[in-house]
Amino acid sequence: MTALSPSAARVQALLDSIGLGHRVVEHEGSTRTSEDAANAVGCAVAQIAKSLIFRTKETGRPVLVVASGANRVDEKAVGRLIGEKIERADPEFVREFDRLRHRRRSAHRPCRAAAGDDR
Repeated sequence: MTALSPSAARVQALLDSIGLGHRVVEHEGSTRTSEDAANAVGCAVAQIAKSLIFRTKETGRPVLVVASGANRVDEKAVGRLIGEKIERADPEFVREFDRLRHRRRSAHRPCRAAAGDDR
């Protein structure tokens, strides 16, 4: 078995920490589209869950939508549900939000030594 990429390893560590018993699998070929993912694992497109990141137009907050691979996301309906219009997030917005999220999370993580944990 080949080693997981750093991002996949973080997801695996999270799954392990909460005891779900799932295993992250990375595929050599593309799984960028629902069709690619369905072909890679041998299932129907409708059995694939796709995740799409949007951005609210007024406040610039990220919105994650998980949908069936066979369905299109109705952006107007999502906007009505959250009370603000949304638009597709560009890759730079996603990368910047991810960097800020990681920075904030590490800034608030207590130091083990300060908490009296000598591990």
